Amino acid sequence: MIRLLQGKVHSKEARSIILMTGGVGYQVFVSSQILDENDEELTLFIHTHVREDQITLYGFRTQSDMQFYELLLSINGVGPKMALAFANEPAELIQKAILEDDIAFLTRIPGVGKKIAQRLILELKNKVTGLEASVSKLQSTNSNEEATAALETLGYKRKHIQNVFSSMDREITETEEIIRVFLKSV
Repeated sequence: MIRLLQGKVHSKEARSIILMTGGVGYQVFVSSQILDENDEELTLFIHTHVREDQITLYGFRTQSDMQFYELLLSINGVGPKMALAFANEPAELIQKAILEDDIAFLTRIPGVGKKIAQRLILELKNKVTGLEASVSKLQSTNSNEEATAALETLGYKRKHIQNVFSSMDREITETEEIIRVFLKSV
């Protein structure tokens, strides 16, 4: 089973990329966030979905994103494409919506109706707490959003900001400190 791929982005399609690794091009379905990036080199954690007639690869930036995707697949009625639609939203916000019974947020995700949202909340509420849905991480997400807004006001592009944030220490949770570390690293 393929679990990790590292290589050059050969081309992009509507919902996937072709990742060249060792002279072989792998079609990997990814979130729109990864599609929007202009990285030439990528390292992706891979979920391999095997059906009778097809093997499909789904790629994620972090192992925790991949694990959350696989957790979503365990829910009856959630298939690989619907679970990938969740990857377009930060996992922390989805986990927060599940913990707070926020059906309205979950139904904004393409393909998710009220019944699926209720099933997600019912079946995942206890499991989500075991992932990285701690209060500090949720606060960090809000701080990152505030810092992103401030840095965009200064003229930085969202993609560039997110790339720098992904390499920053996760312990930094205050907006001012996030901005300070960002500006030092640029």
